[in-house]
Amino acid sequence: MTGADEERKGVAGVRRLEVVAGVLVFAAVVATPLLIFGYERALRPALASPYEWRVAMHVFEDGGFRPNRIEVAKGQRGRLVLTSYDVTHSFQLLDFGIDTGPIFPGTKRVVEFVADRVGTFPFQCNVRCSPLHRNMVGQLIVKP
Repeated sequence: MTGADEERKGVAGVRRLEVVAGVLVFAAVVATPLLIFGYERALRPALASPYEWRVAMHVFEDGGFRPNRIEVAKGQRGRLVLTSYDVTHSFQLLDFGIDTGPIFPGTKRVVEFVADRVGTFPFQCNVRCSPLHRNMVGQLIVKP
């Protein structure tokens, strides 16, 4: 083995050590805080506390859902506090797997979801509550 070969071997060994040191520094600076403080709080602060909407439900002649349009950003958590004020209603947001079943007058139901995809998603009452029941609809709009 010549001196040039030995020198190349030494340079390659130093480069390997630099790579290992870089990985260790990355782990210390980035990965360890993520483990300590948690993925949700470090990378997804929107998931830490949900946005909350109070949704009043009345027979459609008196307004249907109020609000009937809810906007949220993708990745955010949402909480809906649903209250029926007059007759039995329900709340369906099938694209997010939500179907409350009957919500009786004067009672509340809380549902939560994560807005994990962009789009406009319909929600509706699924209990025949009045002659204009089919008009008791709304939209969840998830923006990028």
